[in-house]
Amino acid sequence: MSINSYTKDKILTIRLLDERLMDESQLKRIYTDMMALLDKSTEQQVVLDFSKVQFMSSAMLGKLVQIHKKCKEYKVKLKLCGISPEIYEVFKITRLHKLFDIAADEASARKAFSKRGLFG
Repeated sequence: MSINSYTKDKILTIRLLDERLMDESQLKRIYTDMMALLDKSTEQQVVLDFSKVQFMSSAMLGKLVQIHKKCKEYKVKLKLCGISPEIYEVFKITRLHKLFDIAADEASARKAFSKRGLFG
């Protein structure tokens, strides 16, 4: 299994377990597993934890964009966390850091869900 997940405080956390996300069949399996979790989950907040990931191919970025679109469709708030500085650079180069809400770690991502704006 390339991912594991759990729900706590109405937040679904999906943790990627592989250090390298490279192989197309591996990426397809991860994507399929994540989409299945999103399809069956009733949670409105999701954290994708990349803390174990050291390297990922550009194809994985495409899969993340697809997941982001699915979350929008389901009206689910998505946050990424635990992204290494090297991978974050790729997010910056591709401007995906503007698309995704990225937190330093899982605790920060969870805490950000509970923050409210000035009027909320």
